[in-house]
Amino acid sequence: MIKHLPLWQPASLFLLVSALAVVFQTHAQASVRSEYELKAAFLYNFTRFVSWQRSPDGAETDLNLCVFGDDPFEELLAPIEGRSAQGRTINLKYPSQLIDITDCSVVFVSQSEVRRLPQLITAAGESDQLTVSDIPDFARQGGVIGYVQQGNVIRFEINLRAAEASNLTIDSRLLELAVRVIQ
Repeated sequence: MIKHLPLWQPASLFLLVSALAVVFQTHAQASVRSEYELKAAFLYNFTRFVSWQRSPDGAETDLNLCVFGDDPFEELLAPIEGRSAQGRTINLKYPSQLIDITDCSVVFVSQSEVRRLPQLITAAGESDQLTVSDIPDFARQGGVIGYVQQGNVIRFEINLRAAEASNLTIDSRLLELAVRVIQ
């Protein structure tokens, strides 16, 4: 026979609180995962709607997508590896030093790198790189594309001046989707 405990008894209250904590933690983890699933999809699509200046010899090189700093995506970027964008094969890289980003076409700047943001933006601009981040006000601070959250919706803003300084051309369709374009 199963004995039902009233909800006010300590054992029942403990079980109820424990169950709710598990439900909320699972929901929070799923929410963060789905947020970065969406950001990963955006990141791939950015490679399709941003054009880099061709190399002087006209040869196409691979498109190196780098995550600089702590990796919030975990395995979510793995499906992008080996895919093609604008006829270029995408390679994933995870540089640990600022000097190692020189061969990156796209640099996702993790929030863990907020202290080094000015140096990173300067280095990326000199190397004609697309910089993307979810650091607050990233595009206003000189990054090319910054994720912004509006309620439960992930959007992005584009710093057109930073793109032009990095010799990048952004497709007008992508500009139309941006929540803000900084000129």
